[in-house]
Amino acid sequence: MSDLDEVRATILAARDRFLAVVDEFPEMVLETEPSVGAWSTRDVTGHLADWQSEMLAASKAILGEPKPRWHPIKNGQGYNTAQAALRGTDSWQATRGDFEQIFAETDAFLATLDDEKLNAIGPYPWGEVGKLRGLLLDMAAHTNEHAEQLETWRLQRTGVRIDRGHE
Repeated sequence: MSDLDEVRATILAARDRFLAVVDEFPEMVLETEPSVGAWSTRDVTGHLADWQSEMLAASKAILGEPKPRWHPIKNGQGYNTAQAALRGTDSWQATRGDFEQIFAETDAFLATLDDEKLNAIGPYPWGEVGKLRGLLLDMAAHTNEHAEQLETWRLQRTGVRIDRGHE
């Protein structure tokens, strides 16, 4: 398996993990019930779609497309708050559609790459500089981070006590 194949598989596995968690719930729960802090699952899904979009734009810029004029995003929390407000009360279906669309765009972008391009270096959306490969793997890590939070929420909803190894 090539390095690119591994990166693609990692990104798609993270997407599938996330969707496996959210697919278990009715829309009303996904839209209204807090699942990660005060955010509903819809809010978390929108957050992932927004950051995935930023990371995809930065990935394209690393390979020569124009960098988004608002990059670097220096205040991540401010960005998150503003994006959540812009999404407002979008429906679960609309938000999930955004999530699926940006992952489809990411997959199409990955199809244009080769292992050599993964070593291209450039700025990430938050200002750090690194290899394209690292940025793409950050997409998967971010999705997995929130999938894990939702997996914990799902267990807590059913009354399972979560013990994180405290002695």
